[in-house]
Parts: sequence; C-alpha cells; structure tokens
Amino acid sequence: MRNYRQEFSDFSPLIYLDCAYQGPLPCATVERIHQAIELKSRPDRLKAPEYFRLPERVRARIARLTGAAAEEIAITNSATQGIGVVAAGLDFSAGDEIVVASTNFPSNLFTWIHLRRKGVIVKVVEAVGGEVTLDQVAAELTSRTRVLALDWVSYSTGSRVDLASFGSLIHDRGGIFVVDGTQGVGANELNLDALPVDVMACAAYKWLLGPYGTGFAYVARDLLNKLDVNVINWYSVEGAEDFDSLPQEEFNLIHDARVFDSGETGNFINLHGFEASLEFVEGVTIAAVNGHCRRLLCQLEEGLRARGYTLSAASFPGHESTILGFSASTDEATAELHQKLSANQIAVSLRHGMIRVSPYVYNSEADIDRLLEIAGRAGDNSKRLK
Repeated sequence: MRNYRQEFSDFSPLIYLDCAYQGPLPCATVERIHQAIELKSRPDRLKAPEYFRLPERVRARIARLTGAAAEEIAITNSATQGIGVVAAGLDFSAGDEIVVASTNFPSNLFTWIHLRRKGVIVKVVEAVGGEVTLDQVAAELTSRTRVLALDWVSYSTGSRVDLASFGSLIHDRGGIFVVDGTQGVGANELNLDALPVDVMACAAYKWLLGPYGTGFAYVARDLLNKLDVNVINWYSVEGAEDFDSLPQEEFNLIHDARVFDSGETGNFINLHGFEASLEFVEGVTIAAVNGHCRRLLCQLEEGLRARGYTLSAASFPGHESTILGFSASTDEATAELHQKLSANQIAVSLRHGMIRVSPYVYNSEADIDRLLEIAGRAGDNSKRLK
C-alpha cells in the first residue's frame, strides 16, 4: 500500500491512533475548505446552480461508497438527525415497542428513550461481553415492535454486528431496522442495496474524514411513504431550482430522501470539505483502508495477547472492524495505561474501561510496535508513569 502519511498533517512526535474519535482532514480537504472560504468572501463568484450541484455531487459519492441509490441519501449534519428521521417521522402510538442495545452510542439511544413520554415502550437489551446477541434481541421482539435500532460498529469495543442477520430478524416480525453506521462507514465494505437495512444514519467526521457537522442518512425507498416530513426544506420542493417561480401555497415535495436534507444543504465550507474527503476515501478505496487497518490491528492483537491483555469482542471472528478495544486487569490499571500512552505521545481513547485503538492509512507497523513497547506487560501497569 502506498504511504499516505504525507497526505495528512504532520502529527509528529504524536502517534495518532484515534480515527474513531476524529478522522483528520486530508490536506486536500483543508485546501478545498480554504477555497470555499475564499468563495464565501467573494460571493459574486458563487453562482446559484452550485447551491444544488454541490449537494448532488456529494450525494452521488455517498451512494457509490455505500451501495445505495442517490435518491435514498439525505445529507444531514449528524447521525442524530438521521435517526430523528424515523423517531419523528413514524406515527408511534402508546404501547408500540422499540428495541435498542445498551451499548448504542447516545444518539441511537436517547432519541428512542425520549419517546417513552408518548407511551412507547423502549426495551434496552443489556450487552454481554460488549455486544448483544441475536437470541437476546429475538427474545425482546413482539408483534408490537416497530423498530430495532443498533450500531453497526460499537464505538467503545469496535465489535461489528451482522447487519443481514439482525435486519432479517426484525423484518420477519414486520419492524424497521435503523442502524447508526458512524463507526463503520468509510472503513468497512458496505452494500446497502443488498442488506435488510431501512435507515442508516452516519456522522461523517470519523472514517469519512469529513468536517465536524457533516453526515448522511440512507432511507430505503420502501420506507419513504411511511415517514412524515416534519420540517420542510425549501430545496426539496419540486421546481426549487427556479427560485423566482416557486409556488406559495400549493407545492409538491420531491419523492426521495432529499426531503430529509438538513437546512442550508449547500453549506459552502462544510460541504466542499466533505466532497473533498469523499473523493479521498473513494480514491484510496474502502477495501484498501480496511485491509491496511486490519493488518495493523492483527499485529496489535498478537502483541497484546502475548502481553496478557484482555481484548474486546472486536477480536472475535466475524466481529472485526477497524477498531479494537483492550483492557488491563482492572479499570484503574487500564486508566493508568491510557495516561501512560498519552504521556508518551500516543493518542488513543478510553471508553467504558477499555482502551480504544483506531488506526488509519497514515499509520504504520512501527506505530503499533511503539504502542506495544509503551504498554509493556499487563501486570506492569501499576508502575509509575514514564
């Protein structure tokens, strides 16, 4: 694989192994954002058609990366907004049920729990060993279950769920499968057209390397007629491109996922940057990203096992992703090791008693070797920080 280190800012002396926290902007994205700032400073150069062309270019790139149709992609500002498309759009009644996992990221948990105020029953399945199983979820599903909401890749452990199996499980019972894809999209192969996923919401500032405040929501065609549109974005009205001829009282919405776009979809700075980042990911290819990150994490797994550390469920066959969690003998020892790594210029995250490692194409085998060198053996974590 080619060396991509020069395509990003120079982190030295830091070793950045924390893409699951913030994916850094490629240099090409930074340059594109500078160009967008210049464009905004000279609005006479900003032509009206770009308000529509830029979002459509971004939408098309997201569709190619996810195996969806462009008409099924809404451009959002967060995963939360995408999940809210269903939470606010479905006509929930008292007694309806929603099943979620305790390990879901808050945006895929709080949004659903908030519906309890309407009498909706929200069942939170407690994860065992950092993940929920098909049997656990199946035991909670009933004829009243409207939604199953899970994270594709766990933000804390890196464990990846089988979208086909869980999606089929809820579909067999007539429900909708909503997925937070934030920690998976851009680093794991995905073909939404072939999967029983109804909605996938994604924040783009991690593995898609986009600016903070960018994202998308995939909404399957079959679901569009079942979702109410609570806020009208004037861009999504038929004929919006002809601003002077927009209707006033009688109008029709475009019949695709664009009706759920965030306001000001043509955000000049964020969306130009997002477009450049998508171009970068598409150029590298998701297969290459995944292959490189998996090789580094396999190297890390081998070294951690030899040193007596406990690995997360992401180390189990079929659950691998581009994130790996590991821990020492106690939460205190794990927290101390995290401080030790930080003091030695290694950037990783501490999540729920586990150290989370998430490399990217700018990382190398030497970076993993350095992490293992600083970590030492699991039993040595009570020693004074270097």
